[in-house]
Amino acid sequence: MKKLLILVVFLYYTSTIAQIDANALLGLPGATTTDINGISTTTIQEGSLIFDTVKKKVFQFNGTEWKELLESPSVFAKTGNYTLVDTDNHNILTFNSTTDVTLTVPAGLSIGYNVSIYQLGAGKVTVTGAAGVTIKNRLLRFKTAGLDAGAGIVCTATNTFHITGDLKRN
Repeated sequence: MKKLLILVVFLYYTSTIAQIDANALLGLPGATTTDINGISTTTIQEGSLIFDTVKKKVFQFNGTEWKELLESPSVFAKTGNYTLVDTDNHNILTFNSTTDVTLTVPAGLSIGYNVSIYQLGAGKVTVTGAAGVTIKNRLLRFKTAGLDAGAGIVCTATNTFHITGDLKRN
């Protein structure tokens, strides 16, 4: 009897999954980043969702601001100097170069922005801030220490970033 019940339940769920109709899927409203940022926060209900058509990500309104719903980070390979961009947020950058490279942190990235970096080649990665950006580390270390060194960079206040990890002085 138990085996029969399990078989019936299994067959029911299998047939249900096979019958999902694309028209029954939930679609979210979409808007550009500029349009989303232009919505008056007094008219938005907490918990509202929207798809950012520029960033290709889903955001949720938390009562005060739009917060990105997280997804698994991606790994992006770099071989030379690089300037962070908004879409690097929550991702991993690997630097594979035979010579030293510079990673520049630009102004305007959102508070909470974070990225991990790893040195895969002999070239060390020096982290520097663009004009108006402050990079902080307790021991004034802003360069990866060597092969396989890693570091995390987090925006803790407007245009202020903290870096931590396997670092050495410049």
